[in-house]
Amino acid sequence: MSEFDPHRIRLGANKELHARPFPELPAHVRLVHCCVRSSPKTWPMVRQWIQTRLQDLPNEFAGRWIRDAMDGWCRVELHTEFVAITLVVPDGLQFSEVADAQWLSQVPSDIFVMARLTSEVGQTAFDPQFEAVSEFLDGRVRAASNFSPDTAGFSNWQVRFLEDPGPETAGRILQLVLEIETYRTLAVIGIDKVRQAHPVLQSVATALPSSAEKALEHSQMLMMLEILTAEASKLHDIWEQLAWRIGANQAYHNLVFQRLTDLADQPYDGAVGLSQFLRRRLTPAIATMETVMRRRDELARQVEDRADLLRTQLQLNLQNQTRDLLASLERSAVTQIRLQTAVEGLSTVAIAYYALNLITPMVEPWVPLAFLGWVKAGLAPVIVGSVWWILSRIRNRVI
Repeated sequence: MSEFDPHRIRLGANKELHARPFPELPAHVRLVHCCVRSSPKTWPMVRQWIQTRLQDLPNEFAGRWIRDAMDGWCRVELHTEFVAITLVVPDGLQFSEVADAQWLSQVPSDIFVMARLTSEVGQTAFDPQFEAVSEFLDGRVRAASNFSPDTAGFSNWQVRFLEDPGPETAGRILQLVLEIETYRTLAVIGIDKVRQAHPVLQSVATALPSSAEKALEHSQMLMMLEILTAEASKLHDIWEQLAWRIGANQAYHNLVFQRLTDLADQPYDGAVGLSQFLRRRLTPAIATMETVMRRRDELARQVEDRADLLRTQLQLNLQNQTRDLLASLERSAVTQIRLQTAVEGLSTVAIAYYALNLITPMVEPWVPLAFLGWVKAGLAPVIVGSVWWILSRIRNRVI
């Protein structure tokens, strides 16, 4: 029987849509929200750490796990690079008692987010310490945050519902608020590495040869090509370290403002709104990351262009050297042929001389002494011609 499942893609897509539904929470609630870095490699250790506080957390669950009991309500969500833990703070307990410092100090990975949220129904004024105050959904909800950690390390959020909207609507709004806090933090993760990359980019820009630089010697071009190869390696390392991170940060930044748009965020009563505050503080950091990556891409193109130009020049130099070498070999061959022709001429004369001296004693008895000189004179051209013809035949066969 075939193991192929034709429904796996469709069912997988449906599961992803329902992996993290909105929770149902009362409008009067206090929440602690933590996000911890997690990956397939570190998840078992993170899960064991969570289980020291939530003993009933199963080892395996799909995307999320929720404990529904309101006094002990909690939610654990698995994301691509972090796990989010949201706990209800029961009446009579402090935030630091639910997520105490000792438990947090034992976490085996980085803590991305630590936030506490207080939600109420009514028009109670917000404390002046809050840096950003907004109203959502045409004034039916108000929210404030100072985006700064308190003495326990938690950022503080407060939400006011003018009327109780019910657990479904309240849970959806509170979840969106917590996502704003989560994604605004994740949007600037790795900014320190971006700052460290800036001096490297400056050094690469300084090492690039000037376009107006005079022609270099062959050895100098080889040295410059080695330098450009080293600079290209630096730029590739930056790309490997930052490309994915900056892309993720841009996605998180977009999610922050998408959530604010979903909540119809507006400044409240002349205060600085959440969108205004985050656009002024968060967006420049994202712009810096984009600028650094764009600068890296520009330098990479310049390095590649310079390297291609040097390779072309080196190839032309090699072609010129090859042409000069072939011309020199051709001149040597012509000279050698001329010398060979001269040697052959001398060899013909010498061989003919010895041949004439060998033949003369053979014909002397048959020729009167008075005609001997004429006979030698007649034999000389014949012998020379014969020797020349024989040597030509030998040369032609060899060549």
